[in-house]
Amino acid sequence: MVSLQGFEERRLALVLSGGGASGIVQVPFIEELIRRGVSPDLIVGSSVGAVNGAFLAFHPHDIEGLAELWIALRDTRLWHRNILRITRNLLTRGTSVYSNRFLRDLFKRHVTVDEIAAAEIPLHIVTTSLSNGRKRVLSTGQLLAAVMASIALPGLFPPVRLDGDWCVDGGLSSGLDLETAILQGATHTIAVDLGVHPSPYQPRGLVDLLARSMEIAVQERTKAEIDQFGSIVPTVVWRPGLRALSFGSFEDVDDLYAAAKELAPVMIDQALDSQGEWIPGVYEGVVPVAKV
Repeated sequence: MVSLQGFEERRLALVLSGGGASGIVQVPFIEELIRRGVSPDLIVGSSVGAVNGAFLAFHPHDIEGLAELWIALRDTRLWHRNILRITRNLLTRGTSVYSNRFLRDLFKRHVTVDEIAAAEIPLHIVTTSLSNGRKRVLSTGQLLAAVMASIALPGLFPPVRLDGDWCVDGGLSSGLDLETAILQGATHTIAVDLGVHPSPYQPRGLVDLLARSMEIAVQERTKAEIDQFGSIVPTVVWRPGLRALSFGSFEDVDDLYAAAKELAPVMIDQALDSQGEWIPGVYEGVVPVAKV
């Protein structure tokens, strides 16, 4: 059990990055933290991290349902490779290769109250404004629209209009939004970043190549954010280093969940001292690689 001594003076933020189909990797970390009695005072989520963060924020006492949602997707692809359908989508919509209808219908089944401010744990969803290119953080307003905007990878899924402003994937403006956690009053921050070690890469089509290219750009931004904001408040960043076979395919979701389930308690233990206090740092695998 993590020490709760002095927590009444603390505000603990949980920050979750994006990562496409690799988002399942964050789930065992969330489950393990809850099992240990760690309940964040606020949640900041970007892209797929907004999906996981929203589920936790609205269902902090029924987090098992999040794994069930992911596992149910094992035979699903976010996108297809049918060139005729892709061409038709481009001609008819013009702004994206794929529709977001499937994702909207999926998330709608789990949204009981479509208002971000109604969450049991204060929730902040990160998007990117196409008007000014800046980060836009949503703490009130329609939950479903905000999540759909946060995961709207440019070119692949259509932008979402929020109060007259077209918004897209939060990862474009912030890979791991430690800044928002601090601005919202966090005194301590824990984060799960889905960035991975450099490794041999084999393109699996245009869509996967585009997604991987954005992932690289987001990783560089995340490193800069950790360097800039990680020392302002005590910060723990877990980077499990587990990657889905394809950015938009859930074929290996069971394997990813099992691997993360084994890794999460080990990595969390690495970030705790003998008194149950957090040891600030960036943790890759089970080895801390940098102090912040």
